[in-house]
Amino acid sequence: MRRIIFLIMFLAPLCFADYSSHDDAKSFIKEMHQKHDFDQNYLISIFSSANKQQKIIDLMNRPAEKTFSWDKYRKRLVSPMRIENGQKFLNKYMTDFIAAEKEFGVPKEIIASIIGIESSYGSIKGSTRVIDSLATLSFDYPRRSKFFKIQLENFLLLSREENFDPLKLNGSYAGAMGYGQFLPDSYRRLAIDFDDDGVRDIINNPVDAIGSVANYLKRNGWQKDANIAVEANLVDKQNPISTIWKMKKNEYLELKPKNQVEFDDLKSETYLQVSVSDKSYWIGGENLKVLSRYNKSSFYIIAVFLLSKELAFTINEV
Repeated sequence: MRRIIFLIMFLAPLCFADYSSHDDAKSFIKEMHQKHDFDQNYLISIFSSANKQQKIIDLMNRPAEKTFSWDKYRKRLVSPMRIENGQKFLNKYMTDFIAAEKEFGVPKEIIASIIGIESSYGSIKGSTRVIDSLATLSFDYPRRSKFFKIQLENFLLLSREENFDPLKLNGSYAGAMGYGQFLPDSYRRLAIDFDDDGVRDIINNPVDAIGSVANYLKRNGWQKDANIAVEANLVDKQNPISTIWKMKKNEYLELKPKNQVEFDDLKSETYLQVSVSDKSYWIGGENLKVLSRYNKSSFYIIAVFLLSKELAFTINEV
């Protein structure tokens, strides 16, 4: 019994060890001091409060896009409840959606669809401390540590610039924050103060979030008034596509659009061929490619498009 108690006492601290003594974290702290003049003792105190979260690594290894079928994924994200809540969200902030569409050329239903899928219109923004997420993925997730160290760097810079307490911000398991689930580098580059109150707050301010999502898409190449995607049939059923393919306009397409007019309205020189299941195929233009810069998952970009079509229908009814 004494041996068991000793092992529990010895191993318990290791299970919840902070990052202040982690070799990679020490190097990171020195780099942040040299590059950005952060006080090293301040960063040590931050990483002393940051804990490794194994659940974050587990979630990164099995995202919904890989564990769900397309049918299950679509029903979850393009659900009647999400459509209904989207209509309410649009109606509540219609003036701001109209202003964002006018300024950035992004349809209000696309902006609302992204916010709806990312955070259920702000009701589910994530409950994991961002510092825990980014420290875990920077120092204990080698496959993508380079990317997440950039996010951790930007998160600390963002906290300093916006006067945030880095220990009190919550987000997704990947460190994304707010209504639109912006990663820290996107927050710093693309979040805007859309209501002109002097603060860029996409975590608690839906108006700033609406403008920031529109700005994100515009800055990534959104084309005003261009169609997004069109349903298609597989040309050769013996040779199904299984991923996204980028094709030039004059190249052979493995998919044939079901609606030629909608296809022409894509107004694109290159196309994405998208397969979300063996029965669901899509051809997308530049705007679908812009959505893929928000999230590269084929499931995600088609879900955003489908939800936006449902929301557009409700707008027309109002």
